Amino acid sequence: MNAEIISIGTELLLGHILNTNTAFLSQKLAETGIDVYNTSVVGDNPRRLVESLKEALNRSDIVITTGGLGPTVDDITRDALAAALGKKPVLDRPTVAVMTERYAVRGRKMNPAGERQALVFEGATVLPNSVGAAPGQRLELPGGKLLFVLPGPPNEFNAILNEEIIPWLKERFPDARPRPVRIIRTQGIGESDIVTILERENFQPLDVDLGFYPAMGKVEIRLTADPAHEAQVSEAEQTLLGLLADFIDPES
Repeated sequence: MNAEIISIGTELLLGHILNTNTAFLSQKLAETGIDVYNTSVVGDNPRRLVESLKEALNRSDIVITTGGLGPTVDDITRDALAAALGKKPVLDRPTVAVMTERYAVRGRKMNPAGERQALVFEGATVLPNSVGAAPGQRLELPGGKLLFVLPGPPNEFNAILNEEIIPWLKERFPDARPRPVRIIRTQGIGESDIVTILERENFQPLDVDLGFYPAMGKVEIRLTADPAHEAQVSEAEQTLLGLLADFIDPES
């Protein structure tokens, strides 16, 4: 299974808010054994959001959107997705009841703008929001595609992801396994010098992907592969440790 993330909000494009949701979600999905193939950020523009959603559903098994479910005029996710999916938003009464109770605790009354956050798509499974207002939603679409629609505030996003989505994905895809990862950290040698050593020794591990990440006088080498090739990753790691023995970071 592969996944795609669409983050929604002009504030993300302008750099006013750091997009932590994508990093957190990518990590959680990787731990679950689901690869993220693509991520994108779309401003508060219905046409571009519809285009992005259709493209994502064409190329990915799982699409997760985050943001745009609040009560204000720039929260366009519901209307845009309704147009793209041909599904009518309907009021989820259990969500309204929970929100009304939370408002009352704070000495507030439910209003039409607040109630808008309880709109969900016809046929969607409602994913309760234990720390906020707008719930998450899961839609099972034709062709086995899955669409998750989540609010943008990180505390709400994280709560729904941890409490509702990750447990469900693990149950739905019990055979999914995370990609094996090995990390080797070096010091006292540059990235190009490492490559020279590896090329000289004809180091070309089969079915293993290598990534090089230099920073602050050190280089991190990351080895990953499909779960079926974990043995090759371990073998490549031992070979690298031997080839770069004089430069291994003792603190790694």
